[in-house]
Amino acid sequence: MKKIAFIGLGNMGSPLCQRLLLKYNVDIFDINKSNLKTLETLGGRIVKDLQTIANNDFIFLCLPTSDIVESLILGDKGLAKHLKEGTSIIDMTTGEPKITRKIENILSEKGINFVDAPVSGGPKGALNGTIAIMAGCKKDHYEKIKPLLNVISENVFHTGDVGSGHSLKAGNNLLNLICRIATFEVVSLLVKDGIDPNTAVEVIQKSSGRNYATEITLPDNILSGKMFQGFTTGLMNKDATIALNNGELLKTDLPLGKLSKKILQETIKKFGLEADMSNVALTFEEKNNIRLRPNN
Repeated sequence: MKKIAFIGLGNMGSPLCQRLLLKYNVDIFDINKSNLKTLETLGGRIVKDLQTIANNDFIFLCLPTSDIVESLILGDKGLAKHLKEGTSIIDMTTGEPKITRKIENILSEKGINFVDAPVSGGPKGALNGTIAIMAGCKKDHYEKIKPLLNVISENVFHTGDVGSGHSLKAGNNLLNLICRIATFEVVSLLVKDGIDPNTAVEVIQKSSGRNYATEITLPDNILSGKMFQGFTTGLMNKDATIALNNGELLKTDLPLGKLSKKILQETIKKFGLEADMSNVALTFEEKNNIRLRPNN
């Protein structure tokens, strides 16, 4: 019987843990006690300290940053002090490859497995079991944890050694930002030239310029007037920063990424870090004196 724990039950951690609870008993831990209530009703067993969590064979994490992950594991009262050899920590945080590899180097000396397994697809994809999971670890260990990850989602990918999952997740989100900014820019041009935004997006989606922004972001969130995608400007800024920092570390030039992040700052300056990413559309509306949203 696999002994499993999950630490970090926020917007993403909660639905990921709910998937595991469909098949396994899971010990749950979060400093925010309100996050534990839903999971407890679904069968999660609330644990009050890290020492008890450390008794598990597989420990999942889904936390805000890699700095928090590092502190939780390697801090003075951290998890590592209590872990037994052979334990696997599966970090589903959107984290920084550099810190991830540092943690793995330290834990491997203790015989503890550390896997970065960030996700992409949002809370809905997590709850439905369709979210993409990018697992960075040795191939033989991946084969051991893949059945467990498949309980969470059917879409599990081995991305390479430890750190590669976090690198790929941040890179994906930087590309999402670049495509979003570029799409809003071009659609703004077309609307300025008298083309209905719905027509512009419909035609682009059937043409070579199609991307996630024309498939999902614009029709579902902007053109509909909903203006909610469930992903904040602060989270996008964090992910883009991780990718750009990785680029500097690897001496890789990323001019489009840098420019897109700079444009994102305009939205953050006006609407704040907690604003939904849909607010980027408002920045383009104001700059170009156009309307992407419905008039009513």
